[in-house]
Amino acid sequence: MIHLPRFGLGCAPLGNLFSEVSDGDALETVDAAWDAGIRLFDTAPLYGNGLSELRLGEALAKHPRAEYVLASKVGKLLRPVEGVAPDSVYAGTTWLMPVPDFSRDGVLRSIEESLIRLGADRLDIVHVHDPDDHEHEALDGAFGGIDRPT
Repeated sequence: MIHLPRFGLGCAPLGNLFSEVSDGDALETVDAAWDAGIRLFDTAPLYGNGLSELRLGEALAKHPRAEYVLASKVGKLLRPVEGVAPDSVYAGTTWLMPVPDFSRDGVLRSIEESLIRLGADRLDIVHVHDPDDHEHEALDGAFGGIDRPT
């Protein structure tokens, strides 16, 4: 069982939510949160089309994995697009498009890809991200694809 802290850092801004954030400012944000005692960090592939996960992973790499709780989300896979940058609220995002996939296999791929971007060995919390328009697929696939404690 994990200890769930009262407060956490939501990491959408690390993915350039609404405006670009430098790599240095992103890393300093996580460092400041750590220094303030924050030990829960929540991100998602959608946040900056993977940029938030990359930056968070880099910032947390210097800390022992057992000392923090790491959360990310499933339901969207990042896939390349050609010709046009994706329309997004994330400034300066990559040429990746979040593609909805709430299937069991999509959930497992999403977790694996998030772990690679984060440089982590596990996620402590997995949220199903915005399943509203994909209710049946999420109920049949995503929720069954996530291990739940017994």
